Amino acid sequence: MTQHEESDELTGSGGVPARAADRAFDILEYLSRRTQPASSGTIGLECGIPKSSLHNLLKLMKRRRLVTHHPQDKTWSLGPRVSELTPEAPLLVHALAVLRAFSGSAGALTVRDISQRAGLPQSVVLRIVPEMQEADLLWVQPDGSFRLGLELFSLAAQVAWVDRLRVLSRPVLTQLRDSTRETANLAVMDGDQAIYVEQVESRQALRYGGWLGRRIPIEGTALGAALRDPGTVHTRDGAVEEGVMAVACGIEGTFPPAAVSLLAPSWRIERWGLETAGRLVAASARQLAELLT
Repeated sequence: MTQHEESDELTGSGGVPARAADRAFDILEYLSRRTQPASSGTIGLECGIPKSSLHNLLKLMKRRRLVTHHPQDKTWSLGPRVSELTPEAPLLVHALAVLRAFSGSAGALTVRDISQRAGLPQSVVLRIVPEMQEADLLWVQPDGSFRLGLELFSLAAQVAWVDRLRVLSRPVLTQLRDSTRETANLAVMDGDQAIYVEQVESRQALRYGGWLGRRIPIEGTALGAALRDPGTVHTRDGAVEEGVMAVACGIEGTFPPAAVSLLAPSWRIERWGLETAGRLVAASARQLAELLT
């Protein structure tokens, strides 16, 4: 078959010819079995497609979003359109798992990193990250790794009450941190969980930080008790992590419920005074309640 015939096979006026459709299906089937993107040379070899046809076919499939091109390493993977057409398409829960994989990470993550942190097969991650890129939820780096996109900032800005609560709490939490020398937090109730929305870390070498955005269960935790019973100090030792003491007090009059807490090594907070820590946390919660009225 000549190159002219190959081109006609892909662009014939009678619609996509059967052979081109077969080859497109072969490419999709091959990529679906892989956990990593493949080069065009590998695709052509495995699917038995001449290079002259493969180039045009991949370009056509890319325009239809059936495949995604990764220019950093000149490879191809399944595109977001495939996920939209299949009953096994990545779900919202998968996208959330990908986003949560970045929790506690200061840098970019590879597909393998995301897969391990999110507990998802790499094939699922590869299918969903192109969609998240299109929505600006993820940014791809020159080396092929990913960072969180600015659309998340835009969405977060829509939750105005959290933003106001964070702004008001910052100086209060800073004062609590300076008074106790321990990490001070602000958390809100989200269903059967509490989520840390602000944190001022201790300056001590041994400290508990990086919990911003972290979720913990309501049941059995100091925060959970404080969110359900505002105005009262609650303490728990080792409820979230072994050796971590939490002291929390709910802020009265907030909806959804919010609370102030301290996180510290159990031995250290017990040594300098658990009762004193409780009084300071309660005072911070009252101060925030006044600021919010």
